[in-house]
Amino acid sequence: MKDKLKLAIKKVLKEIDVDIDPLIERPKDPNFGDYTTNVALIAAKKLKKSPQGVAEQLVEKLKKEKLEEIRAIEFVSGFINFKLSDSYLQNQILEIIRLDSKYGSSDKYKGKKARVEFISANPTGPLHIGNARGGPIGDVLSNVLEKVGYKVTREYLHNDVGGQVKQLGQTIYYTIYPDKKNDEELFYKGEYIKKLAGEIRPQVKEGMDFEKVGRIAVEILLKVIMEDVKAMGIKFDLVRKESGLREKVPTLIENLEKKTVVKEKDGALWFAPNDEFLKDRETVVRKSDGEFTYFASDIVYHKEKFADKTDLVVDVLGANHSGHVPRLKAAINSLGFDTNKFKVILYELVRIKRNGLAVKMSKRQGDFVTAREVLDMVGKDAFRYFLLTTAPSTHMDFDVDLASKKANDNPIFYIQYAYSRISSILKETDKIINPKVELLKENEEIGLIRHLIKFPELVEEISQSFSVHFLTTYSYQLANLFHKLYESHKVLSENQDLTTARVGLLTATKAVLKNSLDLLGIEAPERM
Repeated sequence: MKDKLKLAIKKVLKEIDVDIDPLIERPKDPNFGDYTTNVALIAAKKLKKSPQGVAEQLVEKLKKEKLEEIRAIEFVSGFINFKLSDSYLQNQILEIIRLDSKYGSSDKYKGKKARVEFISANPTGPLHIGNARGGPIGDVLSNVLEKVGYKVTREYLHNDVGGQVKQLGQTIYYTIYPDKKNDEELFYKGEYIKKLAGEIRPQVKEGMDFEKVGRIAVEILLKVIMEDVKAMGIKFDLVRKESGLREKVPTLIENLEKKTVVKEKDGALWFAPNDEFLKDRETVVRKSDGEFTYFASDIVYHKEKFADKTDLVVDVLGANHSGHVPRLKAAINSLGFDTNKFKVILYELVRIKRNGLAVKMSKRQGDFVTAREVLDMVGKDAFRYFLLTTAPSTHMDFDVDLASKKANDNPIFYIQYAYSRISSILKETDKIINPKVELLKENEEIGLIRHLIKFPELVEEISQSFSVHFLTTYSYQLANLFHKLYESHKVLSENQDLTTARVGLLTATKAVLKNSLDLLGIEAPERM
């Protein structure tokens, strides 16, 4: 419908000699209508006329376009508002039932490839709740991109080399051989270190290089992290190891030297492109001791991603990596790839709350809360839903008490209860054929339909904005509208025609609710 409106608006704008791409949105207040546009204000400025006069002219022309789906076109407070007809809304029920699981899907990006990297946790310890926030974000975004036609590769970068791996190895080595320790300060703490040391003790010989010890340990930890990831409902298509990327760094350096974007200084090699992303800032790719940095490996990794003729590369990173973003953009630009195809989602910290207070959940793991602890308390569905309820750019409180409740004030329970309630009702009915949707006239019925038809637009919007948290809001509102309808009107009654119409509405609601939960990676239970 938005596309049809846009074509009509562009046509009437052309008739008054204005060439602009109209922005069509959903008004915040539904009383103003189903769609709204500010083209009258923009056109008036271009024509140097009053917005009121231009708007009246546009509204008159739009009414002549005979848009059958629109029952009213009005100009209010600078905006032209459109109200959909009840007949159009009612008939959308049949379309949703027809498409079922394909409702909201599109081929807009068919043939295009996307690579989404997420979580990529610190390899030296268990997956903590902070890193875990990136899991549902990346996975749900991947689901949405697939829904609009992308072929998506979900990937994880395993940093199995470098200083932190060596420090972990040193800690474990001295845990196994405490008598060998002098005054060295051990970098890592927590019960998991003792457990790791016990597990790899047979492989660690006296005098073994710390980095070798560390690499044995991080491989064990990777298996544990992947088990946690699986419990979160996530499956990676590719796990890339930094050790493999490091092997390709010398060739990369040669390439960068030819492009004159690196320079020697203080015995180290610096990436210094002096472009729009980094300007006068520089960053090390090879340290003075000859060791390559993580950034050098990451340049190789992103070169691989773009060289694969990928149309969209997305990195989901913790907000503490914000300084890394301009460096990556500069590197991608220096390698000759399109930085417009590179997108980054930065997510903020997660604070665990219990009994209304922020708490440390585990002393045995050092000073952080593991993803596994929270998963075991609230389950996969609540874990994913709650981590997706706020925009990634905002800090969030994860209330484990609320997430664990089997009651309507727990939003994920409320949504899943709506689905099971619909399923239960539909089991009592025969398969409907040609429901008389024109009988759906109650405010609760029309309001529910209005929300149902927003779903395809929402999917497309998220595929462009990456605002996956909108899906949790949408699903909750959909459940709420269904519950209100169910509590206000009988679905099954002696009026057979009205019953089949309402059963049709519930069938469509079930399909859309299932589709939204599928995108969220959350179960849609037939019974609870």
